Amino acid sequence: MLVRKRTLLGKIEATYGVDPVPVPATDAILEKNLDVREIGEELVRDFARSSLSPLPHVIGEKYAELKFQTELKGSGAAGTAPEIGKLFRACGFAETIVALTSAAYDPSSASFSSITFYVYRDGILHKLTGARGTFDVDLTVGKYGVINWTFQGLYVAVSDSALVSGTYNATLPPVVLNAAFSAGGYAAVATKVSLNMANELALRRDLSAANGIREVLITGWDGRGGSFDPEAVLEATHPFFANWASAAQAALTVTVGGTAGNRCVITAPKAQYKSISPGDRDKIYVYDIPIRLAQSVGDDEVKLLFN
Repeated sequence: MLVRKRTLLGKIEATYGVDPVPVPATDAILEKNLDVREIGEELVRDFARSSLSPLPHVIGEKYAELKFQTELKGSGAAGTAPEIGKLFRACGFAETIVALTSAAYDPSSASFSSITFYVYRDGILHKLTGARGTFDVDLTVGKYGVINWTFQGLYVAVSDSALVSGTYNATLPPVVLNAAFSAGGYAAVATKVSLNMANELALRRDLSAANGIREVLITGWDGRGGSFDPEAVLEATHPFFANWASAAQAALTVTVGGTAGNRCVITAPKAQYKSISPGDRDKIYVYDIPIRLAQSVGDDEVKLLFN
């Protein structure tokens, strides 16, 4: 059994926890660095007896966790959701499609979607139903953008199943170049930008549920933020330190790709600098600046627009 012989399928659920049966032709997700595991509580039976030998344990509540990485890319056609659109939806983002124009993903504080995953691993099938998650985006100059995903879902018994072949979107990922990055209207010279959605996942426990978990909930995302690494400049050029000291709120924007249908514009209207640490990049004075993403009017602290 080979590690690289693997297929990931995912499909949004119409009803929470009810398997919509994803299929290879329409629901395959191109991924790497996948890790799936079933997690159960080991209940040790540590009772006093005449013998010092341990008693066998039992497994209590069970759930599953899935982690993987995808490319940041569009569908290749403006107004068509990207292959990863369903993943954003299962991470608490609302999808808005404008025909022939764009697919947008904005935070939502209600009506969270859930997803069923099938993980085929060369003869073994892992399933997660009712899955919800979180993600972070990593953009580095000269590389294609990547998204790291973490999901938790309801436990389903692992079974044997023949490996299936997925059909994937053939669009190539755009490289992070000519990204028009700006912070507070200033075109900072930076080499990387990261954004962390920091969704808080909670297991809704229920003694009447088959495995002790009724639902995976997204209960908040107070730590939503990221970081970037601009070259240092005079305060007169851009007041990094003054903006930090005053907790100024400034718009952040970065664009990945330049071709219609394969372009992603990421915006944050009210980013704030959390701290400023000096650094050295090839003998150039730089800053490392973690940021916090705050709302403007609500459910708008970050937006991913594929157009």
